Amino acid sequence: MLLLFVFACESKNEKGIEDAQLQLAIVDSIQVDYLGNLFIYGYNSDDGMYLGRWNSNDEYVLFDDFGNFHQKFKLPSEGPNAIKWAIGVGFLEGKFTIMDQHSGLIQFSKEGEIVNKIPIPDNYFYLNGLSFSAQKIGENYAYSRPERESIGSEGIPWDDLADLLVSNYKSPLIEVFDPISGTIRNTMEFPENTVYSTGQFYNAIPPSIIKFGKEWSVFLLAEMKYFVYKENEGEIEFVKEVNLNIEGAIPMPGVPMKDYQEWYEQKGNIIFGKIEKLYRRENDVIVIYTKGVDEEISRNYNPENRTEWMDFIYSIPRYAAVFDNDHQLVQKDILLPKGLIWSSVVNNKGEILALKNQDYFEVEEDFVTFYKLDLASN
Repeated sequence: MLLLFVFACESKNEKGIEDAQLQLAIVDSIQVDYLGNLFIYGYNSDDGMYLGRWNSNDEYVLFDDFGNFHQKFKLPSEGPNAIKWAIGVGFLEGKFTIMDQHSGLIQFSKEGEIVNKIPIPDNYFYLNGLSFSAQKIGENYAYSRPERESIGSEGIPWDDLADLLVSNYKSPLIEVFDPISGTIRNTMEFPENTVYSTGQFYNAIPPSIIKFGKEWSVFLLAEMKYFVYKENEGEIEFVKEVNLNIEGAIPMPGVPMKDYQEWYEQKGNIIFGKIEKLYRRENDVIVIYTKGVDEEISRNYNPENRTEWMDFIYSIPRYAAVFDNDHQLVQKDILLPKGLIWSSVVNNKGEILALKNQDYFEVEEDFVTFYKLDLASN
């Protein structure tokens, strides 16, 4: 029997009316018979398959809405087809696709066999993991822009990346590869009016990027706002900035760029407010965020004690803000249930997938539960 949970709270809409209510409901669930820390990394809208991965052993799993496995496989780690680092994963043209740190885009069959390689020009690298592997713009491939600094006889100065990071904070966000000509170009200009233009270090990017039809949305670690772009004749052009205007959110602290290597030592205990997920659905946008935690509280927890620290992180209140199709605020500060780990996945019904955190509920189950959540209103 399906148990229906409805979480409702008073929240403020754009007119400041406090008696308006939205409800976040768990409308369904998927129980996957899997012993391991399985998490969802993608959804194939063509056939309704979910892509799960257990990070500890790099096993990938394809399963459906009933929790049935359709395939399990691991990426090749040896031989001529060895995958060095799947830095971005997802589905492209109905195929499981990764961006490898060295070998470009690689596509796999449902059995985990390599069926296509799309080698982008060499001498690229990424400073961080990606939120997706690639998307199509016409017949071209669009993906998070890698670094392509010229590598001299001394190589990349890995002990001092300040100049590279300064460039990183003002360069376009997307690289486009033409498979016919073999040429690349950049698009999606870095958004203006952000803290990244102040000369301070706010961690490495690329940021989280979400594509929905011709619309692209971007959010950055240090900003409580997101940015909307639209495809136009092969370019991805800026449209607008959408500020969440969250009261009481703790801003991410920066350090002078020359001191970037000291950020974690100086600021690592500061739990700042941030956008964690953005879901672009058919008729709305849902943003999941935290407001952060006062430093007087966070100093009581030790990041070196991973169990203690993660228990603390998962206990931090999370909220949702809802925007309409034109990115106008409908409602914000909708308190979300604890004990869920939010994925980036929205299925064909517009349901958001979140993992039940067994550690939070202090249970050990022989299956993994993913909840499906949707908005409801009174």
